[in-house]
Amino acid sequence: MATVNIRIDDEIEARWEKITKAHGLDRNDIFRDAILEKLEELEDLYAVEARLKEPFKPVPNDQVWKELGLAD
Repeated sequence: MATVNIRIDDEIEARWEKITKAHGLDRNDIFRDAILEKLEELEDLYAVEARLKEPFKPVPNDQVWKELGLAD
């Protein structure tokens, strides 16, 4: 497991300290969860951006219903 050092301003440090102490949370867990959440957010964003660069090809409704097994 890697060790990471970050610089944060005093206000963020105070908020981080306050919430962890008040709720018995582990500072490292909060930091790790926040990074993971942000990474997932960015991965989703980049996947959408990549998809939007592809040409759009509409699919007729009857084909969609047929592929879903819902055609009459």
